[in-house]
Amino acid sequence: MNARRTLQHLFALTLLTSLAAAPPAAAADGDGGRWLFGFDAVSSTVGANEDAAAVLIEETAPGAGLQIGYLFTPNFQLRLFAAVAEHETSDPDVKIQVGGSTLDAVYLFRAGRKVRPYVFGGLGGFTVESQQADLLYKAEGPGMALGGGVHVMLGRKVSLHGALRFEAINWDKVTATYSGSGGSASVTVPVDEEGTAGKVLVGVVFWL
Repeated sequence: MNARRTLQHLFALTLLTSLAAAPPAAAADGDGGRWLFGFDAVSSTVGANEDAAAVLIEETAPGAGLQIGYLFTPNFQLRLFAAVAEHETSDPDVKIQVGGSTLDAVYLFRAGRKVRPYVFGGLGGFTVESQQADLLYKAEGPGMALGGGVHVMLGRKVSLHGALRFEAINWDKVTATYSGSGGSASVTVPVDEEGTAGKVLVGVVFWL
């Protein structure tokens, strides 16, 4: 069983477990509010590419993340998570921008407590872009994310947040776009390749 299929099964299990274990919606107003809005500093890690013939990518890079969620019950939440990071390469004129967003099903433990760990599974889309002179290369594809984290409540409305994410991506197309003095042109080629990425998050969340 490949990594993508394993993640699909785990995502489905996480969602079903969350829905089954969640208390009635009437009790959803828990620690501070139903809406979550947060910012994270991100450490992004991509797979090594030492075998590449051209540009080597720096595996780890800083980035930024944003999350917006809704707490349906004290234990079950849906959230939109998005992040972007810019990786250096062996060519000082070339940088690789890695981005993606997922819709996550989140199960939070310890309702009403100061420290609230959670697990999640999500589905979404991912992109990788690099600009080389007049050429912009962009790879796109769907993917999945799994991981866990924790909220440390500083009051009813604010929490410190930390999390780990593992992402499995199925790259399905690559687009090369030329924009120069002679005009512009774009070519898209279908591909079928798998990739992985990981993220460490530290940030602050507001509960509204």
